[in-house]
Amino acid sequence: MKRSIGKRIVLLFSITLVLTILASAALGFSSAYSAELEQNRAVGRSAAYITSEILDLINLDLIMDPQNDLAYDLARMQLRTVCRSLSLMYLYVYTVDGDEVRHYVMTAASDDELDEVVREGLGLGTVSREPLHEQERVALAGGESDSRFLVNNRYGKTSVWTTPYFSEDGTVAALIGTDVSVEVSNDAIVKQFLVRVLPVTAFLIIAFLVLYYLLRRRLIRPLHAVAARMEQFDPSTKNEPLSIRSQDEIQQIADAFEKMSGDIRTYIRNIETITAQQQYARAQLDVARRIQYGMVPASFHDRRDGLDVCGLMRPAKEVGGDFYDCFLRPDGQYCALIADVSGKGIAGALFMALTKNLVRERIMHCEDPADALNSVNDDLCAQNPEGMFVTLFAMLIDPQTGVVRCANAGHNPPVLLKRGSAAYMKPKPGIALGLFPDADIETETMTLAPGEGVLLYTDGVTEAVNTEKTFYGTERLLMLLQTLDRTDSRAAVTAVEESVDAFFAGCEQFDDITVVAVYAAGADGRTALPLTLDAFGPVRQRILSECEGSANAKKIVLACEEAFVNIVQYANATEADYRVRREGDLLTVELRDNGARFDPLSEPLKQDDDFFSMDEGGLGIRFIRSIASDAKWNYTDGRNVLTLVFRL
Repeated sequence: MKRSIGKRIVLLFSITLVLTILASAALGFSSAYSAELEQNRAVGRSAAYITSEILDLINLDLIMDPQNDLAYDLARMQLRTVCRSLSLMYLYVYTVDGDEVRHYVMTAASDDELDEVVREGLGLGTVSREPLHEQERVALAGGESDSRFLVNNRYGKTSVWTTPYFSEDGTVAALIGTDVSVEVSNDAIVKQFLVRVLPVTAFLIIAFLVLYYLLRRRLIRPLHAVAARMEQFDPSTKNEPLSIRSQDEIQQIADAFEKMSGDIRTYIRNIETITAQQQYARAQLDVARRIQYGMVPASFHDRRDGLDVCGLMRPAKEVGGDFYDCFLRPDGQYCALIADVSGKGIAGALFMALTKNLVRERIMHCEDPADALNSVNDDLCAQNPEGMFVTLFAMLIDPQTGVVRCANAGHNPPVLLKRGSAAYMKPKPGIALGLFPDADIETETMTLAPGEGVLLYTDGVTEAVNTEKTFYGTERLLMLLQTLDRTDSRAAVTAVEESVDAFFAGCEQFDDITVVAVYAAGADGRTALPLTLDAFGPVRQRILSECEGSANAKKIVLACEEAFVNIVQYANATEADYRVRREGDLLTVELRDNGARFDPLSEPLKQDDDFFSMDEGGLGIRFIRSIASDAKWNYTDGRNVLTLVFRL
């Protein structure tokens, strides 16, 4: 709801005007009242003084003598003359005895009718026993009171002033009372009030109207014009300047609005230009991101005979500087490498692309990984105008023997993974590629036993920061990897990613996160299995990963688990291993154990067996054979070999 400033000003001025008029009226009334009171006091004293002179001249005792009517009438006539000349309602003389009883001597009134009434009612010898007022007691004591008292009786409503009359010996012989009509006094007060207040009120009203006119013309109307221009403001249209020439704050507001309008139009044009540029840059970054993901996939998983490899790369910006690469060389050696470029964004992505292509090309043709990295370092130092560099760890693995040859160019130390344990490797640190010629990076050799692996990572993992400004750290990473109970590369990479995400939840990712895990499965791709019921977990994960998208995945897992449970419970074996291979839509699962020679497929599959006629184990074998497309058993080198083939 809009509120008008003009109405507010009118309301404020009206309230101020009313309060001012009321204050002026109160002050005027008080002044008129005080003036009338002082006037009455002066009249009362004058009347008392004249009355005292009359009493002295005629003699009070003669006046009070009932036999001397002439003196009484003469004195009363003169009192009435005084009463009329001073506009008094009554003028009277009375004495007070020791019992505070009034004894009236004479009373005169200015009005003829009232004079006849008081002549009879308050004449010589009239007694009044009404209690004395305080002012009368002061007068009896010889003092003069500056106050009055009000009387309201059958003779009218009057204000009374009492003055003592002294005899020749200085004692109070009588009291002189002068009564002024309250109605007359009030009329006088009203007249004085109007005379005092009406001009002031008229002046205030006129001043208010003039001031409001000026405010409306100089303030309200210009503000309305500025407000209307603001409401109608269209940045795409340039309006004529406001015609305000007041040379004051209103004109400053109008000029400021005109300047702001121009600034807004310029700002909007700049924003539109910047937005177009940002959209173009965003489109270019999106293209760069897609190109980078084509070179370095966000996720990668490769299982082949003897190896299980998984990779993850998540840039902090649209494009990042981290990268990894996993590929098979023509000689059967498998290469896994990870790298972290010093820059981020487009610059880091370009340097990453250059480095990745150089490293892959060199490793493809160099027998030794250190020779490949030294060659790449020389090339980068020769064509690196921005002085960027990259840390890199590369490893060549023989899938059949598990022999690993690795070279480190200033990268974080990898983690050696075993079931239930993990430890940091201590390769020679080397120096980052692109910093100095002749890096002298060296090759180191190690062997991975079946079920062992290596985890590679960038500092985006260990240097992730949470809300408490704490780093994720190498110790936290090691403790996480020590809790892994599966020799599965995807499980290791997923565990690291989820742990880091949970650690810095609520914070921005400041650095690229890249992780690569490589597990050795041993010769012919076989992986050892503990002979416990819960050891089937890695086999289940491997089968599910190979069966992605297949409707038969759960049935295949149940069939293989049934076969493994039979080995654990009935074979009396001390060793077991497995191998999983996929060729097209066929999945082959091979289970071996060194238990007693036993062919679970020796009994023919009967079509009329019912559920309750099967002996223990018969139902499981029948289920396995019903799911598998082909099932074979043989006994080789002292081991039972069960081969199950499933169609996906």
